Amino acid sequence: MMKKYLSTSLKIISSLLILYLLFANIDFNSQEFTATWKDINLGWLLLALPVVILVLGIKSLRWKAIIAAQGYRYGFMAALSAYFASYSLGVVTPGRLGELLKVYNLRKDQPHIEVLPAFATVVLDRLFDMFFLLWFGLSGLVFFFAPFGEMATGLILLFVLIFLIVGLVSANLLLNWILKKYPARNAMLVFVQTCFSQMLSAHNAGAWLLTGLAYAIYFAGIQILFLAVQIQIPILETGFIISLIGLLLLLPISVAGFGTREAGLVFLLAFYNISPETALSFSLLQFLTFFVWGGLVGLVFWMISPIPLSIIRSDTQKLFKKIKKSIS
Repeated sequence: MMKKYLSTSLKIISSLLILYLLFANIDFNSQEFTATWKDINLGWLLLALPVVILVLGIKSLRWKAIIAAQGYRYGFMAALSAYFASYSLGVVTPGRLGELLKVYNLRKDQPHIEVLPAFATVVLDRLFDMFFLLWFGLSGLVFFFAPFGEMATGLILLFVLIFLIVGLVSANLLLNWILKKYPARNAMLVFVQTCFSQMLSAHNAGAWLLTGLAYAIYFAGIQILFLAVQIQIPILETGFIISLIGLLLLLPISVAGFGTREAGLVFLLAFYNISPETALSFSLLQFLTFFVWGGLVGLVFWMISPIPLSIIRSDTQKLFKKIKKSIS
């Protein structure tokens, strides 16, 4: 318990420090910041709200497809409810608890599914997201910093996609070779290799397509939010920016991404001569739209079939111990 409080305290201090350094190094005008909020186009903002629900709905369908690819049946409404509830919990608690809630719900509804296969569906669900974040995030690095000179966005995406696919296939082959070469198998390596193999399996082709659809709609939603604060950026470059921010938020150094998200957006949007005030306005607007609004929608699903947070914490801790034991 003490370790958890210490970790949270350090993240709060880190967020405050990053924000302090950010504001100390930009020429922030509070009047311009206020004017940006007054000029927000409510029509575009309202249009962005359903995007959050649609993206989470598609991702819950993807999770259902991943479960089906492993030979299990899980109803769409059950998957939808578990996915939204876990998203809501993940907004206000460490991400691991939110993700494990999906395992908790899956095994509660389908008790015949063992712990490790249930956990694997959640890991695979995150790996598909990770692949697309890496695809557009690394493409964004190449686009903004041009280490190979200026290139067309489509060409960058193609080269990075080939690089990631080759990397995924190579990692899978290497792990497969290691596990065949050495009889004393490491259960963790077996688990990772199994996940990579399932990602590359034709049975999960639908999961790839649904992930692509979810991210296309997500990028469109970010584009709509950009329009709400009078920012006009090509949609592929919007994908680059928001994916780079997504990768940055994976760093466990802040609370709910505060500080890292703002600093990243101020830096990236400066490439388009967008003021820090507008970048910060968009950052707050994105947090309210995709995290707070999405979390509130997820809370509704959680309240339909409420599980006390204390029970979730207790049971998921036990569940996590079982998972660690299974793959150790």
